Amino acid sequence: MPVPRSLAALAAAALLILSCGAATAQDGGSGTSYFDIDSLNAGLGPAREIDRETPQAAVESFQYFASRDDFGNAAHLLNLSRLEPDRQRQDGPKLARQLKDIIERKVWIDWAELPDRPDGLDPAASSNDPLAGQPRRSLRLETIRLDGRPVPIRLERVKPAGGEPVWVFASQTVDNIAALHALYGPRAFERGLPDWSKRPALFGLPIWELLALPLIVLLALGAGVVVYRIATAVSRRFDRGIAGSVVSELALPAALIGAGMVLYWATKTLFVFSVAIDTFVTPTLLVLLFGGGLIVFVRIIDLIIDRTLGNDVAELEKPENADARAFQTNISAFRRVALVIALLVFVGIVLTRINFLAATGIALVGSAGLLTLVLAFAGRSALSNIMASLQIALSKAAAIGDSVLFDGQWSHVEKINFTYVQLKTWDNRRLVVPVTRFVSEPFENWTKRDPAITKLVELRLNHTADVDALRERFDAFVEESDDILDKKSAQVLVIGHDATGMLVGFYAAAPDPTTGWQMHCRLRETMLRTAAELELDADRDRRFLPAEREIRVADLTGGARRAAGAS
Repeated sequence: MPVPRSLAALAAAALLILSCGAATAQDGGSGTSYFDIDSLNAGLGPAREIDRETPQAAVESFQYFASRDDFGNAAHLLNLSRLEPDRQRQDGPKLARQLKDIIERKVWIDWAELPDRPDGLDPAASSNDPLAGQPRRSLRLETIRLDGRPVPIRLERVKPAGGEPVWVFASQTVDNIAALHALYGPRAFERGLPDWSKRPALFGLPIWELLALPLIVLLALGAGVVVYRIATAVSRRFDRGIAGSVVSELALPAALIGAGMVLYWATKTLFVFSVAIDTFVTPTLLVLLFGGGLIVFVRIIDLIIDRTLGNDVAELEKPENADARAFQTNISAFRRVALVIALLVFVGIVLTRINFLAATGIALVGSAGLLTLVLAFAGRSALSNIMASLQIALSKAAAIGDSVLFDGQWSHVEKINFTYVQLKTWDNRRLVVPVTRFVSEPFENWTKRDPAITKLVELRLNHTADVDALRERFDAFVEESDDILDKKSAQVLVIGHDATGMLVGFYAAAPDPTTGWQMHCRLRETMLRTAAELELDADRDRRFLPAEREIRVADLTGGARRAAGAS
């Protein structure tokens, strides 16, 4: 039976794929646990017994020979295949010496994470690790920055022709040793120190580092104090002007930045400390420089807010100050949003540039869950307030200068911070309200869209009171008052009554809450005085004030007489 052409074509393609796969396996491609090379460091000559069987053994052997200045044997732990054989003997020991300096200063070796198996397999790897249970032929010890790019320090497993697989420092790492050493190697000052100062002492640190570190810290602190005092003295010369305020506000951040710059100069130019010290110095340096810059930003924004706000926040509620109120609110919101973004960027920089937990040997993955829970529990209130503050900034439910009625108290919004809202009451008290409470409870915003407000004065009067007479006096008050916004809308209404009398309301509109409050008080005083005067002038059949007091006195008198007659 003839085979169809399509099936024949599929069979041929399958045979081709299988043959290519077999050829690849025979060539020892990516499926092998080592790299095939022609020869390993042939120019160095035969090596003595050097343990390079596992990654851990290779690093231990390198440090053993390097600590004894036996860089000839230490060079056998480097893959010098990219160098010509005649250059290997000449440059190999030099590169080994330079690699020793780089490891001492920038590489923190986590021995617990360094496999001690020939195949490089990590038996403790997480199941989420894509290489879990797989042999490896390349391992990364550390990543160092060079010219703005990350450069890995790697070990690789190579198999020379006719030899056994061994672990050595990768050829790519060897290519970068000279450039890394120029950046992180010993400076001229250190090279000129006597040999005794380079001996290891406390915690394995050289004597000169133990002596230099406190001196550098004192130098940085001294620089910060000098900058602070200079800035303070300059601010006094400007008295209370805006220049003096700016210099005074920037004194502290300038001191932090000055201390950070001195620390940067000393640790990056004058000295290059070992990795044990650099692990703590670099985060401190970032905190000083970034923190100083952040404080500069915050204080400049606060200074702008204070200067534009003036002495009385209540002035912002006036209609002519609507633009100023919007500016205050927008710049305050910008301050909070920018702070959050800056802090997130700072945390990101620290996590990407300095893996502090990994460098100090703490298991990041193992402690991340507990650390996250602890931080979340400790900072849940602060985080809630920060998010609520951003909610106010985005929704603009309240703005700086707004007149609000919160918790029964009339006040003005003076500040909106991350964790609290500061309210200034009409009698110059300050209410400090947590942001979460401020956004979760209802409040009246009297200047949200229009600062104009209608004020109401309520008087309880006798049923026989002449409302028209009161209305005439009210109309006169309206005509005489310049702070009433719409005089045609002012009116007098009987808005309720009960057994004790009727409730009369006097309505008048004001351009803003502060003006309205003043007008409201004068209107109440005027109408009470008018009711009392009309009470005195009225005949016996017409009363203005409630008769409740007279009734109660009559009841008491009648009761006393009945009691006397009974006795």
